[in-house]
Amino acid sequence: MLSIAFAYFSVRLAWQSYTLHDISTGIDATPLWLPQLAMAAGTVIFAVALVDEFCARASRGRPRVAAGTEEPAHIE
Repeated sequence: MLSIAFAYFSVRLAWQSYTLHDISTGIDATPLWLPQLAMAAGTVIFAVALVDEFCARASRGRPRVAAGTEEPAHIE
């Protein structure tokens, strides 16, 4: 649930920076929503991955394993 809240508030922060035309106070005056958009996208992807993994574990009871990798690798 924490990842969903973090994604929600990071998207909200980027949206507020966009609507308020917030810019950095540095020399280049970059709009703040540009770097915040990357953070918002990353947190949304992370939250979706966690929800997907939670649903997979809740329905099957064990983590998913790719086909053909049930056995540990043999290093010779």
